[in-house]
Amino acid sequence: MGIDIMMEKAYKLVKQGRVHKTDFQQYEVVGDHGTYTVLKMADGTLHCSCLGFQQRKKCSHVGAV
Repeated sequence: MGIDIMMEKAYKLVKQGRVHKTDFQQYEVVGDHGTYTVLKMADGTLHCSCLGFQQRKKCSHVGAV
């Protein structure tokens, strides 16, 4: 997936109110195929529980946060 498409999906997630802060440095993002946890690490990097992030180290859920 190209970065432009990924950021369009991220924008859509935010616009539709599908990003929820659940704790300090933790968010739930309701994606098209499930609800994923995005964590902000101490070094400022973001990590997502979705398979796409596990494989490519980037996803629209992280972009939405």
